[in-house]
Amino acid sequence: MRTEGERLRYYIENKEVNLRQFCIENDILYTSLHPILTNSRALGMNILKKIMQVYPNLNINWVLTGAGEMDIENNDSLREPNSVYQNSDPGYEAFLKYFEKETTTDKILAIIEKKLEEKKE
Repeated sequence: MRTEGERLRYYIENKEVNLRQFCIENDILYTSLHPILTNSRALGMNILKKIMQVYPNLNINWVLTGAGEMDIENNDSLREPNSVYQNSDPGYEAFLKYFEKETTTDKILAIIEKKLEEKKE
């Protein structure tokens, strides 16, 4: 299977649902799905999102690239960011390094102590 459409068709066939039923379940028009399955049109994000909601164990990476398994056994892996995405913010590393410095933590503790003292008065 070389294309997204071929892999999606294979998935649908393995779920043992007909195209009409699949379209109804996913709130997708058949006229929108058919060109994807026949490789006349690329799979768009709107349709992909709808399918993900109904079939959360479908490995989207497999649909898009053919890599990995068709189904994901542990659905939680989709909900928790992995190491590739955790540090996508360029300021994230700098932020962590800033708080690793002893002077920074000393300053934070001093501010907290000062605020606590003010509240006691």
